[in-house]
Amino acid sequence: MLARPPHLALAPYLLSRVTGPTVALVLLVVLSGCSQMSSRWFGGGGDSQGYWLPLTVGLRLDPSVTEAGLDYTDSCRQPRTLPLGDRLTNALKRDLGMVFERVQADAQPLGSGVAAPSDGVVEVVLGLKELNLYILRQATKSYPATVTLGATVSYFDAGGTLLSTKNLRVEARGNVDTEGQTCEVHGLAGLADDASVRLARGLKEHLGTSIKILQAAEAKQRGGPPLSSGSPTEARRGGSAASRPAQAAATQGRTIDVDQVPDRVHGYERRKTVGIAIGVGAFRDPDVPVVRFASHDAEVMAKYLRTVGGIPAWQVKVVTDDHALKDDLVEVLENWLPQHVEAGGDVLVFFSGRAMVDPETGAVSLFPYEGTPTSPVRSFSLRRLHAALTRLPLRHAVLLLDVTLTVRPESGRHEGHGPVWEAAASTTGDGKLVQILGISGVQDAHRYERGRHGLFTFHLLRGLGGEADADGDGLVSLGELFDYVQTQVPKAARAAYGHELEPMSIPPLDPNAQARSIPLTRVK
Repeated sequence: MLARPPHLALAPYLLSRVTGPTVALVLLVVLSGCSQMSSRWFGGGGDSQGYWLPLTVGLRLDPSVTEAGLDYTDSCRQPRTLPLGDRLTNALKRDLGMVFERVQADAQPLGSGVAAPSDGVVEVVLGLKELNLYILRQATKSYPATVTLGATVSYFDAGGTLLSTKNLRVEARGNVDTEGQTCEVHGLAGLADDASVRLARGLKEHLGTSIKILQAAEAKQRGGPPLSSGSPTEARRGGSAASRPAQAAATQGRTIDVDQVPDRVHGYERRKTVGIAIGVGAFRDPDVPVVRFASHDAEVMAKYLRTVGGIPAWQVKVVTDDHALKDDLVEVLENWLPQHVEAGGDVLVFFSGRAMVDPETGAVSLFPYEGTPTSPVRSFSLRRLHAALTRLPLRHAVLLLDVTLTVRPESGRHEGHGPVWEAAASTTGDGKLVQILGISGVQDAHRYERGRHGLFTFHLLRGLGGEADADGDGLVSLGELFDYVQTQVPKAARAAYGHELEPMSIPPLDPNAQARSIPLTRVK
């Protein structure tokens, strides 16, 4: 248990509420009689800056954090892994421990049957972990290197209500050194430490300044009820913990890891293929419900496209959360993509997030970061995406959609025109556009807690990684992938949530469809 004396823990919290001459009075009252105080209390900033909100919380670090490692190739061209778990764990425990009055490490997952600490639980999941380093040969030389880390931090109150979530990406850049007589790469540990510290500080700042967490701390200070069951945020998690027995059961046990991307098959490259992975799970408007794991879905999908998909790294684009404004989507799909497409090439676009249907027309729109249900102008039309793909000189365009679909709220009803997924007749591109959807109507796309992905995305990744290779030839085709998710996703949804989730393809991928043979990944 990490703890601070109550009079110290409240000092920064109280000071944040007062200004001017009142500061001197508060300092006198709070600090009088305190002679055994660390000098950091007078630092006013820096690494030791704390928030010390008057809350008692548990800290849960996902196995993606505690077991993390950075993969790289040494100067002898041998694969290596630099352990990252201890570095991240220590940095997170240190920095997040300065946000709250008391932090209980190693908290149990929500839904595990173990009671949460009195005020809530902080959960950290690591999504992106990459080391950008290319060593030419065994020689005494210095090389530039970049460590990139991305994580999601979520704060749940004691009742299981999600009060705050944030996706953060950081980079640490520097040089590493090699020596001609050895395979070792020197300097990587320092870069990993730097990236871990940057990530921990960023997550600390978010938690310490989150409006809803501050409101919870304020409510506790004045003795009022916390933000818990029955509050508007409860709806964002799909009801109370008691109403989600299947979901609670799904969170028990060890995480099923599809983030361990299969190795690239030597010699398999698709230089005329372009991949785009978009994940929008957090939104500028706090009233828009979050979509857990959406940005992580996109980041991992991009890794699969670069490895087993054989797509060159410079031909894969990843766009997530606050980097996924409507203008960002326009830039990627209507400017960047045409510059990277070759005549007769293929494009694969993946989107994980939220979408809305207009009940009067059936038009479907995707939510960018600034999207809101009441402002269609801030959304990105699916028809616009279709047009961006089909006007290019492509052979095939494959669109994978893992979306939660809702009805435009001003309609006040769910009746009306159902979602229109088909491309307009003028943009069909002679059948070159194929869409694989995780849902078939207005419904939520389930979040698979054990897999740390959307349920549909989880099975897409498993299929692309080789599970969908029905004929055993080592090549996963679009038809094989669709057959796999069409079988596995309904069974998994029925087992975990009590009802089926039915993927669909547009146009239908019947046994004679030419698009069934589109190659997606090589796994052996």
